[in-house]
Amino acid sequence: MYLTSHEMHSVLQIVQSLNGEEELNVRRVKAARGLLQLFRADYFAAYHWSEERKRFEDRIILNMSEANLERYEQYYQFHDPITRPMQRMRRAVSVNQIIEQRDFERTEFYNDFLRCDGLYFGVNLHVYDGGCPIADWRIWRSRRRENFERRSLDILNMLAPHLRNATLMAQLLSLRKSGLTAGLSIPGIRDSTGLSEREAQIAYHAVLGKADRDIATSLLLSLATVRTHMRHIYRKLGVSNRSSLCRRLAQPATPGSS
Repeated sequence: MYLTSHEMHSVLQIVQSLNGEEELNVRRVKAARGLLQLFRADYFAAYHWSEERKRFEDRIILNMSEANLERYEQYYQFHDPITRPMQRMRRAVSVNQIIEQRDFERTEFYNDFLRCDGLYFGVNLHVYDGGCPIADWRIWRSRRRENFERRSLDILNMLAPHLRNATLMAQLLSLRKSGLTAGLSIPGIRDSTGLSEREAQIAYHAVLGKADRDIATSLLLSLATVRTHMRHIYRKLGVSNRSSLCRRLAQPATPGSS
């Protein structure tokens, strides 16, 4: 899509923030500020998915009340008419693609939760790695502004791969720092999992934090071939993303495993 010079500058700053050297939550806040400026929005909240606890947590917020967000986590998430349908879309979605604004304004969720902080027009972006959710961005405008345009959704979708990559890289770095991936080797992966030689090579590079395109370059394969192998690896090992792949490969081989 065509971006104006202002949009391009803002998008590049957001991407740079996501891929910076700071701790991930610092990068998330910088990216959030860039998003509010780019979309002329007022409020932001983001969550990361915990595969171990099977829930979104580790929130960051801008211009929203911590106390009100506590109320969401304790009660309103169970009376939320929009988030689950938005999750299923797996792309940027506006609230009014799920429910008409006049109907939304009649809900308990809006009147007793969102309105307390002044949230009125909203968009959500749920990012997945394969079949596993990894991040949830929520951007809102106050009533004094206009609703989000289709263009805002398109730009958010453009940013989704950068958010996914930044989140996965942070997860992999955390796993490596914890020592879970120390000592992994291609022969060791192959012996303990039954993966083919090529699959073990690709799994090893994935654990090192390389993106699919970089793995393809390293192994002189096409991007499509790498992605096909990754799907096979996930299926064989019963995992759904790179961080769970790391944990699976870090497990000691069980008796009788190939």
